[in-house]
Amino acid sequence: MPRRASLNVSLNSLRAFEAVVRLGGVLPAAQELGLTPSAISHQLKALEAAMPVPLLARQGRRAVATAPGAKLAGHLVAPFAAIDAAIEELRSGRQVMTISAYDTFAANWLLPRLNRFTQERPDIDVRLATSARVVDLERERIDCAIRLGPGGWPGVEAQRLVPQYFGPLVRADRQSERHVPRVVRVGLEAEWEPWPQWQAVSQQVQVTSRELVVSAVLAGTGAGVLDLILMSDKIANGEVAVTGARHPSLWSYHFVLPSGRPVPAHVRAFAQWIREEMARTEAFLLERMA
Repeated sequence: MPRRASLNVSLNSLRAFEAVVRLGGVLPAAQELGLTPSAISHQLKALEAAMPVPLLARQGRRAVATAPGAKLAGHLVAPFAAIDAAIEELRSGRQVMTISAYDTFAANWLLPRLNRFTQERPDIDVRLATSARVVDLERERIDCAIRLGPGGWPGVEAQRLVPQYFGPLVRADRQSERHVPRVVRVGLEAEWEPWPQWQAVSQQVQVTSRELVVSAVLAGTGAGVLDLILMSDKIANGEVAVTGARHPSLWSYHFVLPSGRPVPAHVRAFAQWIREEMARTEAFLLERMA
């Protein structure tokens, strides 16, 4: 039987190398692994000495992966993540799932419903990592993500959930008023075009983000064009009123998984749950705004 190539390489060296490439430097890798930078550098030297090609190129104080190094590091991410997850699960006796979502979606849609999932699956601990950017699921060791966009992201498998719908919303106690200003995002007045009855309103309150539109509508400052999926709970409880027809955007919500990684049973369970919850939300909006 031929000798396995990995037996000639230290597992600690491979872990140090994977962390340096994934985190972008020796110092963050040392912090994650609980080692000194000099210990990480020693592990890198030992690994490169065992390899026939350079794995890292030095750029000043930075170590950047060469093409062969990047390929090796890419093969190491999932196995080390699986090892870490298995050890953590054994230590805690519980399954842990890390979900990535953007902040506004997490606050307005996911968190108000997440107790339903945790009650159904008390054996699963959930970690919710929020960010406004598109995170690298492999590099940041994320089990799954909910993304909003056109799809087609590289390195992931994206399953479409529901379309994004927009509509003009106003706080319910201002719905009958004749004079309600429009809350307009700077440079995006065109997003009001599907609702000509609102374009006739001349007074505007201009803001710089969608989050500020939400705050302005809830404060009663004026009417705003908002994502109806995100605002569905506030529509249902009568806090806000829809004052025009729903309008689908070119984007959709997607459930996203790292490509090529086996999907654990608890992640599959969450995928099924969120599909059902999203479908329920969409059905409510279609019935309410038929």
